[in-house]
Amino acid sequence: MAQKTKSKPHTLLVSMVLFIMITIGLAFLGYEIWVPPFWFTFAYFVAWILVFGFGFDYFVIRAKFSRKKALLLTFGIIIMSITVTHSVWAIITPRWSFSVTTDKNTYRLGENVTITVTLENHGLITHSFKSSISDPVVVRIRTSWYHIWYTPSHYNITEFTISPNQPLERTFVWNQTNIYHPEKENEPNKYYVHAHIPSSFAKPPFDYPIFQAGTSINITST
Repeated sequence: MAQKTKSKPHTLLVSMVLFIMITIGLAFLGYEIWVPPFWFTFAYFVAWILVFGFGFDYFVIRAKFSRKKALLLTFGIIIMSITVTHSVWAIITPRWSFSVTTDKNTYRLGENVTITVTLENHGLITHSFKSSISDPVVVRIRTSWYHIWYTPSHYNITEFTISPNQPLERTFVWNQTNIYHPEKENEPNKYYVHAHIPSSFAKPPFDYPIFQAGTSINITST
């Protein structure tokens, strides 16, 4: 009786190929890390056909690979792929912190208001984003009913790259003027300070924020 040849080297090879293929698939399709071009999608599809063709020919026709071993191998590869993919996702996923602060909570009429806007990268690697303005922060101040002031912005798509724990900080000063009615004096009231970074496809008045935050201040007569 002829001796059966060992299938371990081939099994290991197929396992490694399946592991790589499933990991790539989960990374690109599950977490949408990157939108692949057509040629990559086509090559990936063809690769799966080749892997299944080789696996069926070797395990089913030649080696008579048992169902129990096939299921065990499949689930093992899937679990390993999910673990690796999730670990990669945890590393590359950006974690941003966007905040707006003022130097005080209460101001007198006519007193300058210093506004600080901070974007921080709390992720593990360097991340980038694109904004439709080069500053890239837009600050607006309003009452409960209408806007009275905003920072000037010019359309200019710009990419910003921020390293881990590196802040992107912008400071603005509002002298309590009303740009719509400069002759009119502001009244003691509660005012809302809103800041955002518009996305790269935002056009004037530069809405569609990718980051936004706000705070409030009080202006009194004394």
